[in-house]
Amino acid sequence: MATMQPSITVDVQRQLAEAVESLSSDDLGEEMADLLLMSVPEFDRVTDEDFRAGLKLSCAGNLKVLFGRLLDGATAAEPITPPADAAAWSRELVHRGLPLATLLRCYRLGHAFAEERIQDALAELDVPVEVRLELVAHVSRHAFAYVDAISTQLVDEYEQEHARWIRGAAAARAELVTAILEGGPVEVSVATERLRYDVSRRHVAMIVWADPADTMSRAVSLEGAAVELAATLGGGPVLSVPVGERVVWAWTSGEGVSDDPAAAGARLGGGLRAAVGSSASGIAGMADSHEDARATRRASELLATRPGSVLGYRSAALTGLLTADPARAVRFVETELGALGADNDAALRLRATVKTYLEESLSPGRTARRLSIHHNTVVYRIKQAEEILGHDVEQRRLELEAALRLAERLPALRSVASRETRA
Repeated sequence: MATMQPSITVDVQRQLAEAVESLSSDDLGEEMADLLLMSVPEFDRVTDEDFRAGLKLSCAGNLKVLFGRLLDGATAAEPITPPADAAAWSRELVHRGLPLATLLRCYRLGHAFAEERIQDALAELDVPVEVRLELVAHVSRHAFAYVDAISTQLVDEYEQEHARWIRGAAAARAELVTAILEGGPVEVSVATERLRYDVSRRHVAMIVWADPADTMSRAVSLEGAAVELAATLGGGPVLSVPVGERVVWAWTSGEGVSDDPAAAGARLGGGLRAAVGSSASGIAGMADSHEDARATRRASELLATRPGSVLGYRSAALTGLLTADPARAVRFVETELGALGADNDAALRLRATVKTYLEESLSPGRTARRLSIHHNTVVYRIKQAEEILGHDVEQRRLELEAALRLAERLPALRSVASRETRA
């Protein structure tokens, strides 16, 4: 345990510990990440979930270290090492083409956020005013010393990565791919030569990612996994672009390439997941297939696919379409189902019965056999559901089927909707 700072008494340290222990570095890390995404203009063009995930890990990692130092009674002068996730995120800024000033602005805003939240917790303590002032001053010293030390080290991390990046071909490749995805004027012959990948062919886009919380999956080669997945799909050449340290965007091409990973029996090892876009031709097809893969990636998160899963666009297209606006999707389910969408066992049984009943072409007998329940139970449950809905299940069948499909992912949809509202 670190040495207690002489200027703070054991009793005051105990009060500080009480306040700090009431804070969650993970919850505040997510809140801080959303604040930064909303406050830093350079982040407007970075819209993918992977960037947010890396930012959240960096915020939570910094808060965890700061809170730990406050709890341990470390002195503000003791050496500080950046958390691994913070260093990784600083390097990701290089790969995303974001300037060093962005990193420094994030730490200034994060510093203010952390101090405010800690001081809010201190305000809840039942202590004399002079003790609270002592605590505030103590926290302020630590927070300033932490950000000062971390900023200096992460600037070095950023600059070293930037030097490596601009010396390599990766930067030019990423810049050209970004231009293609944004629909910029790109000559096919020039792109083919510089990328060493024939952009005029028929493509299938892939996104391969590691779970940010899984340290084992981070050690797996994402680009190697993309090459293996391309081979499974029947593709030939592979173009891959790392996006940070946990995600790679990739394309494969060839006349025999398939965009149906389920039919190809595609699986990934190492705790990785992948999303596959639909096949499309030419330079515009690269962008279209990538957008499909991004939509599939989003659906994969909502469907809570297991590690090793490879989800194809054709399997996820409807889910992606229905959940493109999570807040509206939640409202649609609530409006269509009413009390039938309640989070309890009775409503869950009714929804399962109605869903199966619709899938079995309104046949109580086939529904009963599938659910292993009595024929009369099916009839009774359908009548109950219709009373709750206020109409026959056939009356708004398409809307009802969509709402029932979405209801299975309602908690995840609400979480995403809430997060996007904060951002």
